[in-house]
Amino acid sequence: MVDKNKIFVVLDPTCMEQAALEWGEQIVRQFSTRQDADAVLHVYCCINEGSVAMVASNDSAHSQAETEKRVKNWVERLVTATRADGLTVETEVEWHHDWRKSLVVAAERAGSTLVVKNMNQHTRFIRMVRETSDWTLIRECACPILLVKSGRPYKIEKVLVAVKHSPDEDIYEKANDDLLDAARQLSSDLGAKLYAVTGYTTSYPDRQRFADRCGLERSQVSAGMGNPEKVIAEAAERIGIDLLIIARVARPDSPKELGSTAKKVIDEIDTEVLILPVES
Repeated sequence: MVDKNKIFVVLDPTCMEQAALEWGEQIVRQFSTRQDADAVLHVYCCINEGSVAMVASNDSAHSQAETEKRVKNWVERLVTATRADGLTVETEVEWHHDWRKSLVVAAERAGSTLVVKNMNQHTRFIRMVRETSDWTLIRECACPILLVKSGRPYKIEKVLVAVKHSPDEDIYEKANDDLLDAARQLSSDLGAKLYAVTGYTTSYPDRQRFADRCGLERSQVSAGMGNPEKVIAEAAERIGIDLLIIARVARPDSPKELGSTAKKVIDEIDTEVLILPVES
């Protein structure tokens, strides 16, 4: 039994819409209705001179201190209604030159159960030439990550889990087991219908065996040939899912491959993505 679940929400000081905060609040409310667990909302905002307008001053230290104070007041205003609803809220504002790295450290420091962050849409070229916060999180964060789209209301009725087809290594077989267990439990908790998708490059999977492997009806599984991220995105659009669940697992001989499909799929899919780290 988990006594306290820490839902770590990453605010974006450059945006008006804070979709991650809205989803984080709803997740905490959902926990509060359960008898076996409780949740705390930890709202985090990292700033520097490149992300916020600085308070004018001839003294740089004074300018930074006043800017931090202004942002803290903004964050407190954002959570006023949430606290009034009876939810437990913690806030944290941090000044750091590398906010991408700092949010990973902050999430670990807070003992986070789940990190919730706005999903930033980028082209594949931008991902290749520039470090992005989404990829940094996927690669380095030790806990599950929920990437959400701006302007989308909180609703989870259809969940899609991406499963690796015919894994030839034990690490992926275990990842499939852990991923499917988590997806079934989450779908049950949310009252959502679970679907599964797999991609293949050579042998076509036996659909009934795949359904049995997932513990689902044949009509709830699909397979496609091609790059995994394309197959997943096509299935997600066809089914009309509200949430994609995908594993983040590293090859034992290549740590840089950590979450490679997860990193690619976030720019292909038009829905929320939950990335689950699985042990090798």
